[in-house]
Amino acid sequence: MKIHSRQLSFTRPILVSFAGLLVGFILIAVLVTLSQRKDIVEDYHEINRNFTHNLAVNYTASILQENDHVLDRAARFYSHNDALHNAVSIDRVHGLERLMQLLVLMPRVSSISIADEAGHYLRAPQAIIEANKDHFDAKTRPWFAHQADSAIFSRYTDAYVDFFTHQETITLFRPVVAPDGLLKGTLAFHLDLSSMSYTLRQMQSPVQGEYFVVNRLGRAVLHPHTSEILKTLIAPSLMNKMTNGEGAVYDKKNDVWIYYYSFTNPDWFVIFKVSGTTLSDLARHETITVAWGFALVAILIVLFGLYLRHASRTVLMNIINAINTGDIKQAPKLEATLSKAILSNKERELTYVRQATVDALTGCKNRRAFDSEVAALINDNQPFALSMVDIDNFKSINDTWGHLSGDIVLRNVAREGIQVLKPHGVSLYRYGGEEFAVVFTEDSLPGAIDLLEEWREKVAQRSWREEGLRVTFSGGFSEWSMEPLDQLISTVDEALYKAKQQGKNQILRSKPV
Repeated sequence: MKIHSRQLSFTRPILVSFAGLLVGFILIAVLVTLSQRKDIVEDYHEINRNFTHNLAVNYTASILQENDHVLDRAARFYSHNDALHNAVSIDRVHGLERLMQLLVLMPRVSSISIADEAGHYLRAPQAIIEANKDHFDAKTRPWFAHQADSAIFSRYTDAYVDFFTHQETITLFRPVVAPDGLLKGTLAFHLDLSSMSYTLRQMQSPVQGEYFVVNRLGRAVLHPHTSEILKTLIAPSLMNKMTNGEGAVYDKKNDVWIYYYSFTNPDWFVIFKVSGTTLSDLARHETITVAWGFALVAILIVLFGLYLRHASRTVLMNIINAINTGDIKQAPKLEATLSKAILSNKERELTYVRQATVDALTGCKNRRAFDSEVAALINDNQPFALSMVDIDNFKSINDTWGHLSGDIVLRNVAREGIQVLKPHGVSLYRYGGEEFAVVFTEDSLPGAIDLLEEWREKVAQRSWREEGLRVTFSGGFSEWSMEPLDQLISTVDEALYKAKQQGKNQILRSKPV
């Protein structure tokens, strides 16, 4: 007669325990994997927002500012001494020569137009109107008709068809206003959108996507592929959702994320489009390793449970045989082997394209890093000193040798500073344009002036490729005396200004209050 009782089952509790452990492990693995996937997608959102911000600030804004700066200076020239009237009505040959000289300086401008208040105009390069074509009337052109709307500021037209080229274009224009307030006319730069888009073709995005610049109607004004310029790439319904200065909107219909940064003048948006499928694939690729790790642990748990079940049955059978035979020498030792394995392995491995705290041109920390780190020092009441450094005659360098040489000067001045300051744990920041900031913490305060002088001397003694180029800088220095940051910066700026007044190429320390 076979006697069997579940109450005497030794292996059942083991199997139930391991089954519970396996189920719990699977639930935890699923929750951890989903949470990690969500974090990875959010990290990529942040990376894409930073890329869009940098594309707007470091590329688009610099182009717009350069065009606006040249237009402003040219308009100021034509506002004095009847220069505009002489150019369009008195000496048109000389006026055309001046416009062509200005055009040579503007590689992103296809042509320049200038007109007086009566509509008499001059265009460079000169265009001949065909005999069978309508007469050109400058007063009907958007850049002339809207001059009153722009007051004394520059303004961009909407896309319109150029009378001479019969192609759609966009014009940057500015009224020419005399010092006494009288309107002299209008100066207009007709933009070469293909040339302005050239740099976009050389950029590399952190993830696969499409980046371009659109106007408020969603039409591309700058695009790496020139065939896409002035095509509608963003639906008006999505453009209406872009109400903040920068952010992201999701196009549910096309499963596309649109990251944007907006300008006010012109009313343009820098756009970075990334497919939702791309983000999902990236998240899946990074979570699959963790998922396989959880699966492997689950398999090991099952195998270990089966092994323990077999081993426990074998030990019990040996004990029973020993009881039956009375041979205790053959009875196995009951080795209490308690194996408690706690495996918690959550690996996250993300590569960030570029840190938002580093200036791409010079390799220094940027303004954002400066504001954050100095605020931390002030909040912690940590003693520090601040120096503001400005390259002498930098505008003259740009005007004489060009902006590319200006960038080389900025990069090498920063490199000399990093080589001098970094070994002493001193941070160098690009504060803006040709101006740098240096923060000396408590450990580096005693030798602060010596380090600045060493940097200044290395720059002043440096040889440059351009013949006749000599680069120096001036600086101001002050220690923090518990005043607000704005007041400290003002004090340092005042010392910097005095250094400029007293002959440049020197570091001045502010006088204690």
